[in-house]
Amino acid sequence: MTRRVYLHVGTPKSGTTYLQGVMAANRDRLAAAGVAVLGESHLDLVHAGMVVREDPRLERLPSRAREAWSRVVAQAHEWSGESAVVSYELLAGATPEQAARAVADLAPAEVHVVVTARDFARALPSAWQERLKFALVTPLEGWTPPPDTEVRSEWGWRTLDPAGVVRRWRGDLPVDRLHVVTMPPGGRPEELWRRFADACGIGGIEVRTAAQPANTSLGAGPAEVLRRVNELVGDPVTGSREQSVWLRDTLAHQILAPLDQEPIGLTDEQYAAAQARAAESLAYLASSGVTWHGSPEDLAPRRPFARTPGEVPASELLDVAVQAIWALLLELRSSRRAHREQALPADRRSRARTVTKNLVLGTYARRAQEATDTLAERVAELEEQLASARQLEQRLAAVTDVVEELLLPGLSRDPELLRRAVAAYRLESM
Repeated sequence: MTRRVYLHVGTPKSGTTYLQGVMAANRDRLAAAGVAVLGESHLDLVHAGMVVREDPRLERLPSRAREAWSRVVAQAHEWSGESAVVSYELLAGATPEQAARAVADLAPAEVHVVVTARDFARALPSAWQERLKFALVTPLEGWTPPPDTEVRSEWGWRTLDPAGVVRRWRGDLPVDRLHVVTMPPGGRPEELWRRFADACGIGGIEVRTAAQPANTSLGAGPAEVLRRVNELVGDPVTGSREQSVWLRDTLAHQILAPLDQEPIGLTDEQYAAAQARAAESLAYLASSGVTWHGSPEDLAPRRPFARTPGEVPASELLDVAVQAIWALLLELRSSRRAHREQALPADRRSRARTVTKNLVLGTYARRAQEATDTLAERVAELEEQLASARQLEQRLAAVTDVVEELLLPGLSRDPELLRRAVAAYRLESM
């Protein structure tokens, strides 16, 4: 059994995707240093989190999903290295009883709880966006995060407020095993990793942190376009699985997100609510004795001076919609071509690729031969011209010799007579 397990339990929208990407990319390097990254895949961690939170949706999933947390625990028990890390942000929503059971399952390992958190004013529109990707139709200007009392809420104050997460997960843990990692202002992902690694006791391990995936955000215009599409959504795009594939992954992430990265603003009321919530949260955390990795000031709301989606004019929304249609058309074309090729039997696909390759290579070879023949003809012409020029030079040289030997002695005293004589000789000889 490993000696220590670090449970990274949220909060959402606090750089968790980036941190998980770094750990996944450096899994072997961390293992060589005695640190296991638990969970066979991200989906396995999603299911493990659902098990911990006793999510009723598990009943509709295969038995393997319902056993995901048991597999994570088994990995921790089987690991002989110094420590292990479990990272899944929606563990933040667990009740105190669910959190206590999860910690007990990992005994006798020394369990540490790690909570990442970000500026409250930026967490609020980020949470609205995530709900938007699952068919939310409420405009940001009229949206309020669900309260802590909504146990099933994944994108409300229950998961976004680090104080609530610490309060529910601390249980009987000694206070020195509670860690809060603040997301540095302005992003700075490598600094976020440094703080997180310090909290997990792996700061001395050299890892690759560049070019790790981050959660995809929508600009103000694309977000409003998606919200208006949601007003039309119905069968068959219902349920979290269908919506995650078509609204989140396809329309939001693949099509709309690349079109615009304009930050999303807040209303005056929303900013005031974020300030009040941050003040309460920071007061609790200050008195709790948690270990800070970063500064508590990083959580103070900083109002984004940007438009809300409802302030984007119709002309801009139309432009975004037209670009989205074009991107979808290209995606549909690409998918159909791939589908047609995939529909062929393997031997026919292989023959088709061979024929295509031969046609392409044959075309290049034919064009190359034509170019070679043209160049050869031109070289022959130039060589013929060069030979004629050499013959002319030789004849001119002969003329000069004759003039010097025969004409110059008798005509040297009369320059004009000499000029006419040379000209006449050249004309007759050439």
